[in-house]
Amino acid sequence: MAYSDKTPGSHIAIVNGEVYTSRMVIQRGVVVVKDGKIEVVEVGSGSARLLKGALVVDARGMIVAPGFMDLHIHGSGGGDTTDCRVESIRKMASTLVRFGTTSFLPTIYPASESGMVRRVATVRRAMEAPAKGAEILGVHLEGPFLNPRRKGALRAKYLRSPSIEELRSLIDASNNSIRLISVAPEIPGAVEFIRECRNRGIRVAVGHSDASHEEMAVGINAGINHVTHVFNALRRTHHRDPGVMGTVLTNPEITVELIADMHHVHPVVVKLLLLAKPADKICLITDALRIAGLRGKRFIADGRKVTVADGVAKLPDGTIAGSVLTLNQAVRNMVATGMVPLENALKMASVIPAKVLGVNHRKGNILPGSDADIVILDRNFHVQMTMVGGKIVHRKRKSV
Repeated sequence: MAYSDKTPGSHIAIVNGEVYTSRMVIQRGVVVVKDGKIEVVEVGSGSARLLKGALVVDARGMIVAPGFMDLHIHGSGGGDTTDCRVESIRKMASTLVRFGTTSFLPTIYPASESGMVRRVATVRRAMEAPAKGAEILGVHLEGPFLNPRRKGALRAKYLRSPSIEELRSLIDASNNSIRLISVAPEIPGAVEFIRECRNRGIRVAVGHSDASHEEMAVGINAGINHVTHVFNALRRTHHRDPGVMGTVLTNPEITVELIADMHHVHPVVVKLLLLAKPADKICLITDALRIAGLRGKRFIADGRKVTVADGVAKLPDGTIAGSVLTLNQAVRNMVATGMVPLENALKMASVIPAKVLGVNHRKGNILPGSDADIVILDRNFHVQMTMVGGKIVHRKRKSV
């Protein structure tokens, strides 16, 4: 990939790439970025009018796609939301752009009430003083209002019944930046809690739940429209008991998060999901831990030892604990199923999560007026360049 100059001009033009806009694929497209926004998307190598004064990025042979958005991630690059340090959130942001992620929701594990307030407040401070890297869009609360019977790798002692009063304190600590919350709809007080979240504009997902089909139906009616890491830590389907998964797979309106490392969900079950759910309802996430983006094999997550072997992070008792996945790998894995065209796989990591958050009018697209969040990948899905808000924040190679 070639650059016309070593310093940007007044704007940037990406030329000759295969451009995936979210609406169409443009061969040998030109994308012009100015003042943090996408100004022009055209076919061709770019006219003199478009290129004059611009830093020209020649993406010949490359994939030019909307930047990826991760709605469920606990850590990366050595940083983690449990650290309660702004620097840890910044480490996450600076690491993610190396793998094409341009925006994300730092995700909070269940903790004590005061612990959750501290973690949420840390994300808020990181948002108020952003550093170079992926944009923080808000907070995802993975609990603590979840069912201990489906705790997975979460700590049961921190799971509790929903409290609107606690929600209010977390909203205050976040400065109204909570965007998504995972809830088990079957536990006492959940339905009223879900309604309160929806009234406040917070998206609600079913997560770590043992709900029956009937309890899920009530939760959906109250406002649930999303699923936290589909299949994982959710009540399974029996032919006389649809449970959470039976309800989710047969409801075409509900979006689902998929950890597409092919360990959390077996490749055959991923194919089952693709047969059951519309492609535009599947959202790729990582659920990544602090070791993601690094080479280590042993680390501490949420105060417990985790070991990585064969690409899988596990607690000492063998429970899978988050992942070491990156979204460019997730896209590659979905294409490798043979059931997902590249165009759809890219959407699963960009425009679909943007729709979940209701920000697809400015994120997840390469269209005039959208935020200039762009990733350029080679044909092996290695990230060559990442742009956030019109600024190049990562380059793999530089050449003139």
